Amino acid sequence: MESETGLGRFCGVCWGGVLIWCCLGAVGGYSGGNPGGWTDMGSRSGYITCPEDAEHFAAALMRDMGFVDAIVTGAGPDGGLDVVARRAVAQVKWMHARVGRPDLQRLYGARGSDHSKSLLFFTELFSESPYTPQAVDYANAHGIGLFAYTSDRNLFPQNQHAVDFAAGIDLVCAARMKRAVRMAVVRQVVWSILLFCSFCGVLITAVGGDPAVRGWLVATVLCASGVALAWFYRPGVK
Repeated sequence: MESETGLGRFCGVCWGGVLIWCCLGAVGGYSGGNPGGWTDMGSRSGYITCPEDAEHFAAALMRDMGFVDAIVTGAGPDGGLDVVARRAVAQVKWMHARVGRPDLQRLYGARGSDHSKSLLFFTELFSESPYTPQAVDYANAHGIGLFAYTSDRNLFPQNQHAVDFAAGIDLVCAARMKRAVRMAVVRQVVWSILLFCSFCGVLITAVGGDPAVRGWLVATVLCASGVALAWFYRPGVK
C-alpha cells in the first residue's frame, strides 16, 4: 500500500512539473492573433490618426521586410529620416500632398555616403497617384521603394522596388506560420501525454485505494480540456 501510494505521489510530482511547463509555454499560443499579420497595432483605435502612427506603422512593416532593427527616430532633428535601420532608411509622410522628385532627392541625400542602405518612402494613399511621374522615374533610377498606405493600415507598393521589399513580408509571414504550426503540434502532443499519464494515475490510485484518486480525476479533466484547446486553437482555425 505504501509503495503504491509513493508511486502515486511520484507520478503526481512529475505530472505537476510537466503541466506547469506546458501551461507556461502554451500561454503565447492561446493569446490569439494572426501569426502572419502585416500591420502594427500601435494605435489604440487601429487606425493611423497622426504622423507618429504612420511612422510606427512603417517601422513595423520594415521589420517584417527583414530590416529587424528598424526604429522610429522620434521627435527632434532626424536629418530627414523618420525610420532608420542598419541596412535601410525611410521617410514617412502623413496627410501630405503628392510626393515629388525633390522629396525623394532629400531622402537620397539624407542617406549619406553609405549607399549600401536601402531607401524606402511611405506616403498616404489619398489619390490614385500619390507620387508624381517624375518622382517615380527618380525612384526607379535610384532604387527607392515607393509605398502608399491607407488610414486603416493597408499597404500598396507603388513601383517594382517596393514590390521586391514587400516580398520579404511574405517570407516572414510564412516563417511565422510554420513556427505556429510546429508549436501547435508540440502542444497537442504534450497535452496528450499528460492526459495519458493522468489516466494512468487514476487507475493506479484507484486500485490502491489512494485518496489522491480525486486529484487524478481532476487532472484528467484538465488535460482533456488542454487537448481540446490545443486542437481548437491550432493555426487555420477561426
